[in-house]
Parts: sequence; C-alpha cells; structure tokens
Amino acid sequence: MSKLNEIVLVLRVAYARAYVRIKGVNRDLTHCVIDVFLPLLGISAIILAYKSMGAPENLLGFAAIGGAMIAFWYNVLWSMGSQLYWDKEQGNLQLYIISPAPLIGILLGMAIGGAFNMSLRAITILIVTSLIFNIKFNLNAILPAFLIFILTLFALYSLGMMFASSFLRFGRSVSKVNELLGEPILFFSGVYFPIKIFPVIVQLIISIIPLALGIEGMREALILNKSLFEILWIIVLLIILGIVFFMLAIKMLAYLEKLGKTKGTLTLKWD
Repeated sequence: MSKLNEIVLVLRVAYARAYVRIKGVNRDLTHCVIDVFLPLLGISAIILAYKSMGAPENLLGFAAIGGAMIAFWYNVLWSMGSQLYWDKEQGNLQLYIISPAPLIGILLGMAIGGAFNMSLRAITILIVTSLIFNIKFNLNAILPAFLIFILTLFALYSLGMMFASSFLRFGRSVSKVNELLGEPILFFSGVYFPIKIFPVIVQLIISIIPLALGIEGMREALILNKSLFEILWIIVLLIILGIVFFMLAIKMLAYLEKLGKTKGTLTLKWD
C-alpha cells in the first residue's frame, strides 16, 4: 500500500470513528443540557465567590475561561486515555487489531469526536457565563484566541492518544491513574487563577501541560488584551508540544500493536 493510500485509509477510519462518537453523544439532547448546566453551576459558584470578595473583574473572566476548559481534561483522561483499555475489556480491541483499520485512525477519530463535542459545550458555557455575569472579552482578539484554542486541543488530544497507548499497560489500575492525574493537573493548570502566582520554576515545569498554556493564552488575548506578538511564545510552544505528543503517540501505538499481534498480550480480556 502506498503512503497516500495509507493516509487516506487513516482519514477514512478517523471519520468513521468520529462520526460514531459525535452522533452517539448528541442524539440525546438531555445529555447536552446536563453537560452544560452542571459545569455552569460550578463556574458560577467560583465567580460569585470572587464577586462577594470584591475581586478584580479580570478574575471573573479568568474563572469563566478556565471553567469552560475543565471538561476537555476529563474527556482526555476518560474518553481518550481509558478508551482502548475499555475496548480491550469489551473485546473490541481484538477486532481493531485484526482488521485493516489502523489503530492510529481509530484514536484520531476518537480525538476529533471528543474535541468537537467538548468544544460545543465549552463555547456554550463561555457565552452563557459571559451573558449572566456581564463579563467583557476583547472581541478583537477572537482570532488569536481561537488559534490558541485549536492548538491547545491538538496538543491536549495528542497527549490523550499517548495516554490511550500507555494505559493499556496499566490494566485495572487505569481508574486510579486517571484519578491521580485529574485534580492535580487542573490545579497546576490554573483553572480558576493565573499560573503566574506560582514560583518561576513551577511555571516552567507546568509549561509542558497544554491545558495550562491554552488557558493562559486565551486569558491574555481575551481579557488582558495582549497582542499576537506578546503571546507568540504560547502558540509556538503549543505547536511543538502537539507535534511531539502526536509523534510519540504514533510510535507507542505501533509498538503496542506489534506486541499485540506477535505475543497476544493486548487481546487478553483479563490481565
């Protein structure tokens, strides 16, 4: 098979997997309402706490943007990182391995579908929050902020593809790993506060977290009115992280797929 045909096959598989995920989640509108309404309560609680303490208006916008992005991290952990392990438990992974469908296409489709679903909810949450609490955003920075948003999703879901490959080796401890990576990453990503309050050394370390960079970049563009040149370092770093994570995901997946086909270690239902 030529390289072009391989790429076409990957894209076709990705489309098929993304279609199932998008269609399956959005066919019941009650799920959409719940996915927007419940996070909105948490964000509103933080914003009301800030308002009651007389916090600067900037912090309200910080909380709105950070709160809207929370769902992406949990989607990456549970709907991306754990998905192949769940497929293994259900017997679907065996079918993936013996079929002509490339596993990278399946993961890519999962990422596209998850990113699309979460984006609809995050944008809705951000709009509703801004209307309820009269939060002002710099509309002139919509395009730079959208670019940062897309690059954040690229890096974040590439990281999720790495998780999906590596989590296969954790077995039943996947849920514990997810719980361990849940709240700490949200804390260091500065969901409800700027990461600049951390010491410089901590800021440098958490700069490898796409969620932290994305939230910070969108805040600086939409709230602090920073120019594209001033946030260029965030854009460049997100591109680098996205490419590195994606290439590592491909390498890890190829290795595990080869292992599964030669030794059968990935097709066992129980570890």
